[in-house]
Amino acid sequence: MEKKESLAIKLKNGLHSLKSHWKTPPAGYYVNYKEFLSMALGSGSISFLSVIISWTTIAINIPMMISYFKVSTGFIFIAGIVASLFGLVRAPILSMVIDNSNSKKGKFKPFLPWTSILTVLCFTFIPFIPEAWVGNILFSFDIPSIPVFAVSASHIEVSLASLLMFLLIQIGTFFYTLLNQCLVGIEQTISPVSQERANIGAFKGLISNIPSSVVNIIIPLVAGIVYASSENPMNNIALYRWAFPICGIGGIAFVFFAYFGTEERVVVHKEYVAKVKFSEGAKQLFGNKYFWIITVFNIAVGIRGNINMYLWICNYAIGGQSGAFALTVCNMVLNNALIPGMLLGPWLIKKLGKRNVMLLSTAGFTVMAFMQLLTLKSPYLMLAAIFFQNLFNGLSYIATIMVPDVLDYQQWKTGKRLEGFWQNCNAFVMTFCGIFTSALMPLFMSFGGVGFGDNIDTALKNPEIMYGTFKSVTWLGIIASVICVVPIFFYDLSEKKHADIIRILKIRAVVQNCKNNELSEADITDFAEIADYAIKNKNRFVLDELNRHSETEYILKNKLQVTE
Repeated sequence: MEKKESLAIKLKNGLHSLKSHWKTPPAGYYVNYKEFLSMALGSGSISFLSVIISWTTIAINIPMMISYFKVSTGFIFIAGIVASLFGLVRAPILSMVIDNSNSKKGKFKPFLPWTSILTVLCFTFIPFIPEAWVGNILFSFDIPSIPVFAVSASHIEVSLASLLMFLLIQIGTFFYTLLNQCLVGIEQTISPVSQERANIGAFKGLISNIPSSVVNIIIPLVAGIVYASSENPMNNIALYRWAFPICGIGGIAFVFFAYFGTEERVVVHKEYVAKVKFSEGAKQLFGNKYFWIITVFNIAVGIRGNINMYLWICNYAIGGQSGAFALTVCNMVLNNALIPGMLLGPWLIKKLGKRNVMLLSTAGFTVMAFMQLLTLKSPYLMLAAIFFQNLFNGLSYIATIMVPDVLDYQQWKTGKRLEGFWQNCNAFVMTFCGIFTSALMPLFMSFGGVGFGDNIDTALKNPEIMYGTFKSVTWLGIIASVICVVPIFFYDLSEKKHADIIRILKIRAVVQNCKNNELSEADITDFAEIADYAIKNKNRFVLDELNRHSETEYILKNKLQVTE
């Protein structure tokens, strides 16, 4: 009886809190619950568009690529490298666009509507490329043997369809990347409080994943029913011709929640405008050890992403209509396995800190990857191992919420906020990783018997080749997962240190406002509270910053006047 009453009280308090803070943030926080929800729903735009992106990515496990466009491993290898080179050009352009922009609506929000529309237009056209263009060969070339990459000599053909597909993907990726970076930028600047960012990240991850989860359940389900007569229902191009426009409209609609319902907040003085040259911004970031720690971690995470092979398992190890229904279940269960990790994330951060939670996530993932290796000949046991991988992987979103902490550190150290430079310098480095990974994949797949010129759709129908490929790619994921652990040990930007950095940034912002004769009552109150905290706790780090500014005495005198 007591438990029921206790639960009832909790529910009552929760509803009261929701009502109280719907338009007014809780004490010590900046974001009300309405804005919480707007951020989460706005990120749902990326969730819708990620469905389109995931089914059009130039990758060896995408049915549309390997079946409809009939591309070979060699084409994907070459296209992946060329796409990476495009990324090298894209990174500095995007960083300059973002970090040197400023408008009444904010730094990021003005980009949201038109980037979402252009992304949708590019990607939704891909499944409508005429099949006749697939057989229209524009040019062909031979690849010489490259022993170091285990690449044997092969003949590669490039059709009009594959070339147009490649160009649309690259143009669409440009706009999609800008859209995604702006949504991430809003998330990073929505609050200066680290714990609140963690809460927002968890809630956003939970809500924004719903559209892609629902759509990815429906697509295989419809494929298994409507196109059941096909050898592989997921390879039927008609499936994507109706699914993509629906996802595109959803993506455009959801982005307006973030556009109208969020606010960008950074701890800067009122006259602050970022004007940064790419070379200067890159130099500052590359000199930041935390940039490299998180970048190396993300590189390893990107490589280990190859281990999540449930699409292959459903298409080839199970196959046919059963495979399509298995994929429906996988999309329903496996992808949503991320949710417990996202929900537990904020609580675990309070108890253990971000660094230790990341170690826990990586260790758990690695153990489950080894379990996948032990179940290679049992498709359903492999899927079970992947479920637990995703369970632990749900905690890896914390790497994302570490980024604004590091950006605050960067601002403290250099005086510049570099959200765009961070994202795009990170992408710049990741591009080289993409080239490296593109070279690694043929090597690891060759251990399973897949040749450079093979079509994967055909090769994986051979059970020996299929399970050999599963084994080699799983090992690649395990190696990458072990590498993930290394950079985390060097991350020492603790929650306490970050809180002090925020205090110093507030001090500097108030001092600059004072110099500009724009000192407000709120500025004076914040400044006095920070001074009281530093004195009471004998915080030398913050006290040194207060003593560094001649304006400190003047501002504190104004506080006394305001109080009187």
